Amino acid sequence: MAELTPWQLYDLLNRPHPLWLANADLSNANLSGANLRECDLRQANLSGANLRGASLRGANLEGANLSGADMTRANLQDARLNGANLSKATLVEANVRAAHLLDANLQDANCHEAYLSQALLTRANLENANLSNARLRSANLFEAKINGVNFEGATMTGAMKPNGDLYE
Repeated sequence: MAELTPWQLYDLLNRPHPLWLANADLSNANLSGANLRECDLRQANLSGANLRGASLRGANLEGANLSGADMTRANLQDARLNGANLSKATLVEANVRAAHLLDANLQDANCHEAYLSQALLTRANLENANLSNARLRSANLFEAKINGVNFEGATMTGAMKPNGDLYE
């Protein structure tokens, strides 16, 4: 993966969108408020990145490393995060509506008050994640690992449980 200098990153973010940053090394980058809408970030390294308030709507983050990234209030609606590593990531008040997180790792992630309605979390690892006050209406948690998850105050109406039953 190629590491980008701050100038190269600034230049890229000011080009016409969508951007193609597959396999890029953006670890610990400050992308707060960045417009990464529909960006191709497959297999990118965004570990420890600051993505607070960033727009990643419709972005392709399949297989990306977002471990420890701060995505507070980020917009990830309709994003593709299949197989992504979001362990210990912060998604407080993030919009993750209708995102695809199949086989994603969200172990120890903080998703307090995140909007996950209609998200596909099939086979996702949510162990010890904080989903307190999160909105999970009609989310799909089929075969997800939910040991130790904090669901306190979460809205689960119509969501599919790991065993295939529905929350009422």
